[in-house]
Amino acid sequence: MKTGIVLGLSLLTGAATGCTAQDERIEAPAAQLDLRAAMGTTEDLRPVGLAIAPDGQRFVFEETGGLFRLDGTHAIAVVPMSAMPSPDQPVQLPFTDIVALAPNLFALTAIGDGFLLDTQAMTLRQHFCYLPDGTPVSLSQRTDGIAFDAVNQRLFAQPVTYDAAGVFQYAQLAVYARETGQDVEWHSVSNDVAATGMVSSPELGLLLGQGSQLSRFDPATEQMIPLDDLHRFGVRSIDGLSIDQAAGTLVVVDKVADAVFDLDLSTLAL
Repeated sequence: MKTGIVLGLSLLTGAATGCTAQDERIEAPAAQLDLRAAMGTTEDLRPVGLAIAPDGQRFVFEETGGLFRLDGTHAIAVVPMSAMPSPDQPVQLPFTDIVALAPNLFALTAIGDGFLLDTQAMTLRQHFCYLPDGTPVSLSQRTDGIAFDAVNQRLFAQPVTYDAAGVFQYAQLAVYARETGQDVEWHSVSNDVAATGMVSSPELGLLLGQGSQLSRFDPATEQMIPLDDLHRFGVRSIDGLSIDQAAGTLVVVDKVADAVFDLDLSTLAL
């Protein structure tokens, strides 16, 4: 495995980062990490996913850079895009989100399909798709959010469907069996739902982020229940979600601010 270059990382608490203006923030986050400093660049980044492994290690997936581990005050390149293992099925890039399933094992979403990335065996294999039975082949699906329910061993994705001309058709929420990748549930959602971050919690249910808005999905009614606007912490775009159980925080990656935010769960309207 290529471990890449250890890069400097700065950890900020309550400071402005990226495009976040200090005077627009109403409340300080528990912690904030500057990803551009972490990756040694002044260029804008595209962090599209955040994962916390069962051992508490944090990972960020950057669209062009690949998978990074956030290790204390350093960012370590775990699987650069240039070293991504050859898949067993073609991948329609970009990768759009990531979730940790086990040590060294991640689920990644791309256009049309979800993949399993094993960073120890260095394998990438197709595991599930967003095409329910009867979907015309002329349609394409993209999800920017994936979540994992470790208790019930379920994966969640929120595919949005487009026709061959790229015109929006409909939005759904899909549930898959972790072991087999078989779809077990499909839910319709409102046409304006296109989650860019998602996390599942036994206590909180399935949380979806879009823009700076955090919502809960109710499978019984297929409705989104607005919970909190994270803009008050300086979050502009929820592009990855996870929960750090040890720290008691909701962790958000934001590609507008190029930052990772820790938000104390006790301060959120959940």
